[in-house]
Amino acid sequence: MKLLDKLYAIFPLRLRESIKHMAKGYFHFEDKLSEIRLRCERAASLTVEGRNLILPLALDEAELESILSASCERSVYAHRETLREGYVTFHGCRVGVAGRAVMEEGIVVGIDRISSLVFRVPHHIEGCASEAVSAWKAMGGEEGLLVYSAPGVGKTTLLRDMALQLSSGVHAKRVAMVDCRGELSTDAFGAHCLLDILSGYPKAEGIEIATRTLSPEVVICDEIGGFDEAESILSVQHCGVPLIASAHGASIEALMRRSSIRMLIECGIFGAFLGIKRTAGHYTYTIHYKNDLPIFTQ
Repeated sequence: MKLLDKLYAIFPLRLRESIKHMAKGYFHFEDKLSEIRLRCERAASLTVEGRNLILPLALDEAELESILSASCERSVYAHRETLREGYVTFHGCRVGVAGRAVMEEGIVVGIDRISSLVFRVPHHIEGCASEAVSAWKAMGGEEGLLVYSAPGVGKTTLLRDMALQLSSGVHAKRVAMVDCRGELSTDAFGAHCLLDILSGYPKAEGIEIATRTLSPEVVICDEIGGFDEAESILSVQHCGVPLIASAHGASIEALMRRSSIRMLIECGIFGAFLGIKRTAGHYTYTIHYKNDLPIFTQ
């Protein structure tokens, strides 16, 4: 069953029909759909090829609660840890959850009065990472690669295809994937892939465990950014395992303004940086190598 059909199964009829009506105007609609946003008493919307399309309906709180419950397979309590961080995962689809924070002693322990649900629709675009793979191999496959872009442009899609390309074929490498939110894994990873997946681990712990216990030739991880993750990455670099990761940032300059990312860059963790931009549904890539950056050329 396709992901969109699984989503239709948990959506109310009027939402399903509205999305299907919008889909009639697109060829291969599901391949172009990246987000479904549902808001309490406000317009729902779709993001298709980077465009925000408003649906002519607004859901109520009870409908959002029902959809969230179905996303959690009717056990919201079982997903309390990720809900504290503002999301749940439904069949590889990250569902961002907004509402009123439930606090205890200054710590978020839950969410109630749900106001928005944002379904990030994952895709596998075969071959989209070929340029990134070539850039990584051009460095000898011994240094890290950092993929960056603004949110929602395609970092995860590119990393997913990199994992597939690197872990399969005649020159397949042992790839460890740290998939803390269940977004990187896909059915495209067949039995032929030399891929070990650590699912649900916090990124810092997952990177360290993968490096120390799985003997990978490369580690792939999505959306690094916190100091604990940066410190964990630095602590295992003596093992000599390159890291391919992503981070939010519209430019190299934006990355350098993030203290934890700058620390990793200055320590030479990444040998190359690949930026992604999307215009009218088309992707363009910009590659900078470590020696191109001012901090390494002064």
